[in-house]
Amino acid sequence: MSPSEATSPAARQAPAGRPGLPAPRSIAQRRADTERLLAQERHLWIASKGPHPHMVPLSYVFDGGVITMLTRRSGRTGRNLAANGLARAAFGSATDVVLIDGTMELTDPADAPAEVRARHARLPLDPDRVEGAVSVCLTPRRIQAWRNFGEMRDRVIMNDGVWLD
Repeated sequence: MSPSEATSPAARQAPAGRPGLPAPRSIAQRRADTERLLAQERHLWIASKGPHPHMVPLSYVFDGGVITMLTRRSGRTGRNLAANGLARAAFGSATDVVLIDGTMELTDPADAPAEVRARHARLPLDPDRVEGAVSVCLTPRRIQAWRNFGEMRDRVIMNDGVWLD
């Protein structure tokens, strides 16, 4: 089946097991695909909750456990995150979805440990040149991943910070 056939409206809406719908990936395969995506991609969408919900793309680095981003403390994303610490990161496309919820820590880049500063150096926003930058460190606690309706039932692949098998 071609990629366009796998993502056609008919294939996306077909119930699990129906001809034309790709077989659901195992949780282990979705984990491997998600880890590969986290290691290869350089941008994610981060949605933050505040008086005015906000969603923006940010550059990030992933060290295998923590997703590190930089943003301006005075911007809407920085203000929303500082006010309540709630956010959701999203990767992929409408036919290859990864949603990540987790704990967030906002820190002054100048106060960051050496390993976090090393991650900052790989991001386009240089905290040494951009006044008011804040480091956003997201530790995944819950991850959902799916490509089609056949994977919706078992879409949670990490819960309480533990990968599921």
